[in-house]
Amino acid sequence: MGDVEIPAPVKQIVRGLRGLAFLGTVLATSFMAASHEKALFPFDYKADYTDLMLFKAFLGSNIAASLYSFFFVCLPPKSLLWRLAIVLDVIMFGILAAMDSAAVAAAYLHKYGDSQALWAPICRQVPSYCYRVILAISIGFGGVFMFLLIIIFSISAILNPLILV
Repeated sequence: MGDVEIPAPVKQIVRGLRGLAFLGTVLATSFMAASHEKALFPFDYKADYTDLMLFKAFLGSNIAASLYSFFFVCLPPKSLLWRLAIVLDVIMFGILAAMDSAAVAAAYLHKYGDSQALWAPICRQVPSYCYRVILAISIGFGGVFMFLLIIIFSISAILNPLILV
C-alpha cells in the first residue's frame, strides 16, 4: 500500500478542530487551576483543586493535551510526524476521556458527599469553587469531543477519501 494523501480541505478542518481542542483544554486547565475558595461558616475550610488527586490528574491531562494540540497546530504540513498523529490522537482522546470522567466522579462526591464514607458535601459551603470545577470539567469534555471529531475526520479521510473530497 502506498501513502494515502489526505485532501487539503480535510487537513484544514482537522487543523481547525485541533485549534478548538487547544482552546478547550487551555480553558479547562485555567478554570480548574483557578478553582479555590475559603469557607468560614460552619467551619474554616479551604477548597482547592489540589485537595483531590483526580483534579490534579485532570489538570495534568489537559495541560498535556494543550501542549500536544499546540504542537500539531504549529507543525508544518510536510512533516513526517503527521504519520503518528492519528495514533497519538487516539491515545490523547483516551487519556482525556478517562481523566474527565474521573473528575466528574470527584465533583459528584464534592456536591453530594458519601454518607457511608462520612464524606460531607462541601458545595453548600463553597459554591463558587464547585461552579468553577463543573465549568472546567464541562469545557474539558468539549476538548474531548474535539479530539473525537479529529479522529473521525482523520480515519474517514484515510479509509475512504472519496467521501470527504
